[in-house]
Amino acid sequence: MSHISIISKSTQINNPSDIEKCIDACKEQFNKILSEVLQGEAQEAHKVESSIFKRLMKLGLLLLQLFFANHNQGDYGVILKTAKGIARRGRLSERSYFSIFGKIEVKRYRYQIDEDSFTPLDIALNLPKRCYSYFLSEMVNFLDIKGAYLEGAKFLEKFFGLKVSVSALETISCEGSVKYEDYYDLKNSLPETGKKADFTVVSFDGKGVPVIKKEATKIKGRQGKGEKRQKKKEALVGVKYNVNRHIRSSEEVAVNLVYPEKKKEEDKSKHPEKTENIRYIASVEQPKKQVMEQIKEEIIEEDFSINPLVCVMDGAKCLWQLFEDIFKEIKNKVLILDIIHVIEYIWLIANAKYKEGSDEAKEYVYKKLQLILQGKIASYIMELQKEMMNEELSKSKKNTFSKVITYLKNHRQYMKYDEYLARGYPIGSGVVESACSHVVKDRMEITGARWGINGAEVILKLRSIIKSNNWDEYWEFFTTQAKNNEYFPNGNNPINSQQKLVA
Repeated sequence: MSHISIISKSTQINNPSDIEKCIDACKEQFNKILSEVLQGEAQEAHKVESSIFKRLMKLGLLLLQLFFANHNQGDYGVILKTAKGIARRGRLSERSYFSIFGKIEVKRYRYQIDEDSFTPLDIALNLPKRCYSYFLSEMVNFLDIKGAYLEGAKFLEKFFGLKVSVSALETISCEGSVKYEDYYDLKNSLPETGKKADFTVVSFDGKGVPVIKKEATKIKGRQGKGEKRQKKKEALVGVKYNVNRHIRSSEEVAVNLVYPEKKKEEDKSKHPEKTENIRYIASVEQPKKQVMEQIKEEIIEEDFSINPLVCVMDGAKCLWQLFEDIFKEIKNKVLILDIIHVIEYIWLIANAKYKEGSDEAKEYVYKKLQLILQGKIASYIMELQKEMMNEELSKSKKNTFSKVITYLKNHRQYMKYDEYLARGYPIGSGVVESACSHVVKDRMEITGARWGINGAEVILKLRSIIKSNNWDEYWEFFTTQAKNNEYFPNGNNPINSQQKLVA
């Protein structure tokens, strides 16, 4: 720990016998592993493998004990110079270190500055405030992100022999998410490196999260007659990504969406719309406005003088209005109605006119989709209005026609698909639709899951980080920022996280 200035040399002599005992114990354990392997010719391979792993876990614990023993109990002398003044060595204190190999009790000296005391070894080794090691915490977070807490606890006990309670798993993930805002604030403040794709695209969509009874009662206080109480609270998912220009014809798009089996082989090998630099945000706790503002922070420094900001969403009018308000400073932007939702409405008409799932219905969808993609939305609306006047149509079918006509009229300003295709804009919101599944649904809606708002928010943050491919960078930032800088502000951070982020 070269950044710590030792004024007075220690009167405590490092006890070499303790280190020798640890080394001997490590050697003994390793020899047991060798002996078992050499004598295991009559055993089944998987049983030998399991035994080796368990013994390696014991060896790991011994090696970790050796590591701590080699630090002389954090004795840096009788007197120690710090940024807060001269510290004097005090008593030995003990703390637990819960590693992936098991628990270790670590003895280290405390140092005193007037009424203030601290342990230099904790700072030097960047030990966590709680007992759980950062490595174990990272593994726990991965388990919590992917599956139920109870399943994570069972996994740790089954394969690592670690008994970690469900409440401990929840706490570890809660603490693991606390640097989320700080990390992205720093990341967004750094200059971008490398060439970006042609367009920056943003998209938003909602996904329900099943909540516990106490939270469900807050969603809607009063129900109408026959109306059931809501059991889900909507999480808003926001996505930002970059994509290259992809000019295509209305026929090409219609074939790909309605008759994907007819897609040419040479087209399947091309990926002109491959997304880059994806950033996911999902929140059940924050208002929709704040989620959109966070996405805006991701693109606020970008230049949209040449290529516009592209927004692709479904037909939720509240999201369109909110987007217009929050992104009003960006003049060069294009708002596009997701073509997949348009197809769903065409299918409503097709199934009203023809047998559901029939070739005739499919052909109808194909032809009308082409019409819309060619920018002839007004013609299609007029066609539907004329058909709706047909007295032979049943009331339910007329209601279907009315519903589709209203939808198309309300969104026609976002349906200039002939222009969008000619300029190579994306016209589908598949990225955010996918995000609703793999960021929210896949974890929030596992069998029997019911969430408190705070607990759901923690997991959504962690899943957003990992799905944005930022986990390794975030975890390094988290462990670095957790380090105590009060006593040794200069040189006690061996990892420059800002430089790492830029790289």
